Amino acid sequence: MNQRVVEYYESLLKNEIMQKQLDGATKTLKELVAEFAQRDEAHKTDIYAAYSNVKKELIG
Repeated sequence: MNQRVVEYYESLLKNEIMQKQLDGATKTLKELVAEFAQRDEAHKTDIYAAYSNVKKELIG
């Protein structure tokens, strides 16, 4: 796992969450993760690690 890639996707997911709140985007976080994983197969594991970290942060 590449920590820089994980941090990049964490930042990207958090940004998407904030943008969703502002403009009422229709994609869920889970849908975004699936889209990112499909586009960047080489970093699929990192993307899901970032997703897990962001979920933990959001939940508490």
